[in-house]
Amino acid sequence: MDDIQQRWLCALSAPMAALNTGAGYDDPAFCDDRYIDLKGSWGIDDRRQLFDMLQWMTDDGHAKHLSGAYSAWQRCLPNEWQRLLEELSPRERVLHEFASRTFGGCGPGGILSWDYGRMGFLLRCAVRNQWIDLAESNWLHSRLAVRAQFHYGNWMSYFNGFVVGRSFWCCLNTSDDELACELERQGDSAHNLRIARGLAQNIPHFLADLPWHMEIDSLPRPASLKEFDWS
Repeated sequence: MDDIQQRWLCALSAPMAALNTGAGYDDPAFCDDRYIDLKGSWGIDDRRQLFDMLQWMTDDGHAKHLSGAYSAWQRCLPNEWQRLLEELSPRERVLHEFASRTFGGCGPGGILSWDYGRMGFLLRCAVRNQWIDLAESNWLHSRLAVRAQFHYGNWMSYFNGFVVGRSFWCCLNTSDDELACELERQGDSAHNLRIARGLAQNIPHFLADLPWHMEIDSLPRPASLKEFDWS
């Protein structure tokens, strides 16, 4: 894998680099710290726990909560959409309306990039913590890349999906009565603004030679990953 492809894989977690001061957008090990503590925030402290999180969150993460809403908005005629909203519970109605407002920014991929981007972040941290090596990280990243390129059409849709996903995640425990207002407030949240500013400052030159539809080499699965049943 050449340097350009390596940077493309790192770009999958660029929003996490924007969020964390001192992180490198193109550093396969995320930052210069000797060790990145993921125990408190993620409950991850070793290789096995990393793989468990990766397997669970990549294809069964937060995006599943809104996948039906994005799909319905894409396929429904206006009158069909209104009938659907009338049949939903109050909370689901708010979430479907949220999906309809954000579809233009992130497209049919919805908030999958919120899950993919964070898993890319975990893989880069795992390289820094020496739970996996770079060859293992690149192969696992390449599986994220296949998914991301399938569901999104460009970098901006992918990054928008990440921020929208973070907004949804921040409101998971919000009551039904307050959910709509809290979702609206997320556009002004300090962390989302930090991501937006970081990407705006760094992405123009970071992505200059990284087209979204870049072909990523088909890497051989490292023998050391035979313990991890994932593709």
